[in-house]
Amino acid sequence: MKLSARDKQVFSAVMSLYCNGEGHPVASSKIAKLKGMAVCSATVRNAMARLENQGLLFSPHTSAGRVPSDQGIKYWLQEYFGLEEIAPYWEPEREQLTGFAHTLSQKYQVCCIVGLPQVSEQTIFRVEVLDFDRKHWLVLLIDRTGQSNNILINKPESNSDPVRYQFAAWMNTVFSQQTLKEGLHRMRAMAKSAMADCRGSLMQWSRELSLQLGTDNSIVVGERYLYNRLEGHNELNLGVSFLHQVEDRLALKNGLSVLLGSELSYLNLERFVVLSVPYFTASEYQSRFCVICPADAPIEAIISEFTQIPKKKLE
Repeated sequence: MKLSARDKQVFSAVMSLYCNGEGHPVASSKIAKLKGMAVCSATVRNAMARLENQGLLFSPHTSAGRVPSDQGIKYWLQEYFGLEEIAPYWEPEREQLTGFAHTLSQKYQVCCIVGLPQVSEQTIFRVEVLDFDRKHWLVLLIDRTGQSNNILINKPESNSDPVRYQFAAWMNTVFSQQTLKEGLHRMRAMAKSAMADCRGSLMQWSRELSLQLGTDNSIVVGERYLYNRLEGHNELNLGVSFLHQVEDRLALKNGLSVLLGSELSYLNLERFVVLSVPYFTASEYQSRFCVICPADAPIEAIISEFTQIPKKKLE
C-alpha cells in the first residue's frame, strides 16, 4: 500500500492520538492544530477520506472523527516501527522475564503472557521435603532465584520425621547444582544409596518427577486488565495454549512481531493487539513473551520499552 507523504503524516497523527490510552475518535480540527502539520482542517479531512477509502480508518458514527481499522493498526505497526529490528535474539535471564512482565503490566495496564524456560533445564540449588498431610510428603526443588517445582509423593510405610530428614539429605546430594533432567538420571542411578526405608518408593517418586518435567510452564500477569475490557465474556484460555497459537502464527519470526486479536479468532479479542518477542537461551529458542494490548493502549510507549533490550546476533 502506497501513501502520499501528506497521507502518511495524517495517518500517523491519527494513530498517535488514538493510541494514547483513551481511544477517542480523532477529529480533523485536532490534527490541523498539531505542531508541524501546517495544513487546514479541509486538507486533513480529504486525507482522512482517502485513508478511509483504503481501509485504514473508519468513522464509528455519523459526524464523528476517525479511528483506525484493524487493518490500519497492523499497517501502522508493521510499516512505521521496523519491528523485526527490535529485540532480535533476546536472551533474558528468568528474573528479567518475570520482572519485565510485571513492569509492563503495571505501567500500561496490559496483560503479559510469558513462556518460561524449559523446566527440565532448571538448575536446583536445594531440596526441601515437607510433611504435607497424612498421606503425602511435599518435595520442593528450589533454584537460586527461589522458584520451585513442587511435587506431592506418597509417604513410605515407615514414615517418620527422621526418615523424612534422611530422605531430604539424600535428595540434596542427588539434585544440588544439577538440572532437573540430570537430577532425575542421578536419582535412578543412585537408588541403591538411598536409605532402605525409601527405596521401595523411589520408582513412584521418579515417575512423579518425570511427569513434572513434562509439563508446560508459563506465567500470566495483569489478566484483570484484560477482563475489565471484556465485560460479559467468559474467561479466556490464556497461558500455554495461548502461546502455542501465537507460535503457530509467528513461526520463525524474530524480533518484535504483531498479531491482531481478531487473528486469534477463538479468543474473542477483537480490537486488541498482541505484541510478541521470541527469546533464547544459549542461542536456542525457548518460548515467547507476549503483551495483549487494547487497540487504544499507548502502543508506541510499550514498543519503546522493547527498544531498550540490547540487540544480539546469533554466532
